[in-house]
Amino acid sequence: MRYIAVLIAILAQPALAFDYELAAERECTYASNRYECVKSSERTLLRQVRGGRWQGVNPDGRAVDLTVMKEDEYVLILEDPVLYSGASIIHVMKKTGRFFWSKCSYSEILKEDDSTVRVGKLILKAQR
Repeated sequence: MRYIAVLIAILAQPALAFDYELAAERECTYASNRYECVKSSERTLLRQVRGGRWQGVNPDGRAVDLTVMKEDEYVLILEDPVLYSGASIIHVMKKTGRFFWSKCSYSEILKEDDSTVRVGKLILKAQR
């Protein structure tokens, strides 16, 4: 009986989780046959949740589930869901504290493609 009580107490504890803030430094875009890079100050939050899952937190506070493509001691690669034809992939380099976020899309209606790459530093925000 004591074993069951201890097991319930352990399962009731929140899993150790933390947030990463992605602090962009540069953003390069390609659209309408033009490639341009500018300085960026955009910040995005990545949150680890129970079960090793990850979420992106929008500026309005709404969380979006991300798909883990690869995770090891060196990298975390996440797929951000998109509503268009394309992909949005976040590469987190754990050892260097950097991230690379690429978004590429194609519009059949406009017959155009565009892409954006954000590069910046990774900030460990909190352990919960």
